[in-house]
Amino acid sequence: MEQVGARLRRWRVRRGLSQRVLAELAGFSQGYVAQIENGAAPLERRAAREALARALQISVGELTGRPEDSTPTSPVGATAIAGLRAGIVALSMPGFRGGDAQTVSGGEQPLVSGGDEPPSAGVDTTLLVRHYAACRYDLLVPALAGALVTLAARSIARAHPGGVAQAGGVAQAGGVGQAGGVGHLRSVVKVCATTVATCVQLGHPDLALAPAGVAVRAAEALGEPAYLGLANYARIRAVGAVAGVERIADEGIERLGPHAGSDPVTAGVYGMHHLIRAEMAARAGMTLVAAAHLDEAEAVAGHTGERPDDWFSFGPTNVEMWRLAVLVALGDGLAARTPPSGFRPDALPSAQRRATYFIDLARALLQGRGREDAAAAALYRAEMIAPQQVCASDGAREALRTLLSRPRYGRDGRVRGLAARAGIR
Repeated sequence: MEQVGARLRRWRVRRGLSQRVLAELAGFSQGYVAQIENGAAPLERRAAREALARALQISVGELTGRPEDSTPTSPVGATAIAGLRAGIVALSMPGFRGGDAQTVSGGEQPLVSGGDEPPSAGVDTTLLVRHYAACRYDLLVPALAGALVTLAARSIARAHPGGVAQAGGVAQAGGVGQAGGVGHLRSVVKVCATTVATCVQLGHPDLALAPAGVAVRAAEALGEPAYLGLANYARIRAVGAVAGVERIADEGIERLGPHAGSDPVTAGVYGMHHLIRAEMAARAGMTLVAAAHLDEAEAVAGHTGERPDDWFSFGPTNVEMWRLAVLVALGDGLAARTPPSGFRPDALPSAQRRATYFIDLARALLQGRGREDAAAAALYRAEMIAPQQVCASDGAREALRTLLSRPRYGRDGRVRGLAARAGIR
């Protein structure tokens, strides 16, 4: 049987990690990792095995080669989700002590440039965005819980003495003119939008509704077009496929349109509304409507250019990625056009967006026959980019189930291993 050191090295290389980085993630020295890999140090302590498996985002069984060590894989445990729920309750119902989530330390850095209002103390939205973009849901969920509790405490502190803070600290005495008011409201919108996206991604859409409502109320009090758009996009994600969600998207498009030409950030949010509206139309089988929204998003991206550091990494590359997703929703993934010259998914810093593209590519290839090898390669690429995204993605699980149903692939050890890591038994 392959030695544990060789397995450790193979998984480390597959994840694209150096010995130093793996050691830092696991809390060990680089020398200790090197000794394990060359067989000089046995990996006998379970705590050490668990720390290395967690850093590699695999099960202990996959690290040791012993199936009996394996446990069901999930990016986030029940305890972390309970903490997130408590944070959502705290912000949605200020004054109600719903949990013991820890606050996030560090000062916030705005996601976009501009503005001189002080941020909401103790909330580092840049850290949250970094975790989300990297698909490190295991780190993101506890951090979100702490951020929500911190914002709830600040909402109460900003309330009139003796009064009761309203949800999200929106209708407070002093309003946004109070010191820190604008920075606080911006933080509320950004943290709630990230919470919505995370809850939906992890399969907890019921938890997304309350923070979406708080984000909308905070954005209305703030009155800034970009934040109104961000909150409305979060509301669309939270509502999901409920009848009438198209109207929410259309209202957002109408409201953002007059401001899209003067502010690239607002233009990006406006373009994202067209992209998600295109996907809605595709799911309803409305090919021409989907194409019209894609064309509008493409036109907007032509003006904004690539904006990889904005909230949605909007630009021509992201539009092309969504075009593939829309074709998959139409059931016509094999008709995907050859990407234009210069299309480079790896140019986007968001691992979440890049991994999702390769998952969509696999789904497109599996809408026909004879492209299974390419589909499997796309799924392996997605896992190399963001292992937890493959575990959390319904699309990835759908593609893996399809692949396992095809002759030969149901017995393929590598495909079966990837499926097991995604929770498919």
